[in-house]
Amino acid sequence: MAIQAPTPSDVLKTVLKLALASLVVGLVLRWLDITPEDIFANFGDTVLAIFTKATEFVEWGAGYIVIGAVIVVPLWLIVTLVNAMSGRRRRD
Repeated sequence: MAIQAPTPSDVLKTVLKLALASLVVGLVLRWLDITPEDIFANFGDTVLAIFTKATEFVEWGAGYIVIGAVIVVPLWLIVTLVNAMSGRRRRD
Protein backbone atom coordinates (compact mmCIF):
# COMPACT_ATOMS: atom_id res chain seq x y z
CA MET A 1 0.00 0.00 0.00
CA ALA A 2 1.43 3.34 -1.05
CA ILE A 3 1.61 6.26 1.31
CA GLN A 4 -0.29 9.25 0.00
CA ALA A 5 1.10 12.73 0.27
CA PRO A 6 -0.92 14.95 2.61
CA THR A 7 -3.16 17.49 0.96
CA PRO A 8 -2.71 21.19 1.72
CA SER A 9 -5.97 21.17 3.70
CA ASP A 10 -4.69 18.27 5.85
CA VAL A 11 -1.49 20.18 6.54
CA LEU A 12 -3.44 23.32 7.43
CA LYS A 13 -5.72 21.37 9.79
CA THR A 14 -2.70 19.82 11.50
CA VAL A 15 -0.98 23.20 11.87
CA LEU A 16 -4.14 24.74 13.34
CA LYS A 17 -4.56 21.85 15.80
CA LEU A 18 -0.93 22.19 16.88
CA ALA A 19 -1.32 25.95 17.27
CA LEU A 20 -4.47 25.52 19.39
CA ALA A 21 -2.84 22.85 21.57
CA SER A 22 0.24 25.05 21.99
CA LEU A 23 -1.95 28.00 22.99
CA VAL A 24 -3.81 25.95 25.62
CA VAL A 25 -0.59 24.50 27.05
CA GLY A 26 1.00 27.97 27.03
CA LEU A 27 -1.95 29.44 28.92
CA VAL A 28 -1.83 26.68 31.52
CA LEU A 29 1.93 27.10 31.96
CA ARG A 30 1.50 30.87 32.26
CA TRP A 31 -1.20 30.30 34.89
CA LEU A 32 1.31 28.16 36.76
CA ASP A 33 3.89 30.96 36.44
CA ILE A 34 6.20 28.74 34.41
CA THR A 35 8.38 30.24 31.70
CA PRO A 36 10.25 28.33 28.98
CA GLU A 37 13.49 29.09 30.81
CA ASP A 38 12.08 27.55 33.98
CA ILE A 39 11.21 24.36 32.13
CA PHE A 40 14.76 23.82 30.93
CA ALA A 41 16.65 25.22 33.91
CA ASN A 42 14.60 23.68 36.72
CA PHE A 43 12.89 20.65 35.23
CA GLY A 44 12.44 18.87 38.58
CA ASP A 45 11.03 21.97 40.24
CA THR A 46 8.71 22.51 37.26
CA VAL A 47 7.27 19.01 37.56
CA LEU A 48 6.83 19.52 41.30
CA ALA A 49 5.08 22.88 40.73
CA ILE A 50 2.68 21.31 38.24
CA PHE A 51 1.95 18.45 40.63
CA THR A 52 1.36 20.88 43.51
CA LYS A 53 -1.06 23.02 41.47
CA ALA A 54 -2.91 19.93 40.24
CA THR A 55 -3.25 18.65 43.80
CA GLU A 56 -4.54 22.02 45.00
CA PHE A 57 -7.08 22.07 42.14
CA VAL A 58 -8.37 18.59 43.02
CA GLU A 59 -8.62 19.49 46.70
CA TRP A 60 -10.52 22.68 45.82
CA GLY A 61 -12.91 20.92 43.43
CA ALA A 62 -13.60 17.92 45.66
CA GLY A 63 -15.36 20.03 48.28
CA TYR A 64 -17.68 21.56 45.71
CA ILE A 65 -18.46 18.15 44.21
CA VAL A 66 -19.47 16.82 47.62
CA ILE A 67 -21.61 19.87 48.39
CA GLY A 68 -23.37 19.58 45.02
CA ALA A 69 -23.80 15.82 45.39
CA VAL A 70 -25.74 16.35 48.63
CA ILE A 71 -28.49 17.94 46.51
CA VAL A 72 -28.05 16.28 43.09
CA VAL A 73 -27.82 12.61 44.10
CA PRO A 74 -31.02 12.50 46.20
CA LEU A 75 -32.93 14.41 43.48
CA TRP A 76 -31.65 12.01 40.83
CA LEU A 77 -32.63 9.04 43.00
CA ILE A 78 -36.15 10.40 43.54
CA VAL A 79 -36.66 11.07 39.82
CA THR A 80 -35.33 7.63 38.92
CA LEU A 81 -37.59 5.88 41.43
CA VAL A 82 -40.66 7.86 40.36
CA ASN A 83 -39.99 7.06 36.71
CA ALA A 84 -39.48 3.37 37.53
CA MET A 85 -42.71 3.18 39.51
CA SER A 86 -44.70 4.90 36.77
CA GLY A 87 -43.32 2.51 34.17
CA ARG A 88 -41.34 5.11 32.23
CA ARG A 89 -37.92 4.23 30.98
CA ARG A 90 -35.05 6.51 30.27
CA ARG A 91 -34.57 7.46 26.65
CA ASP A 92 -31.21 6.34 25.30
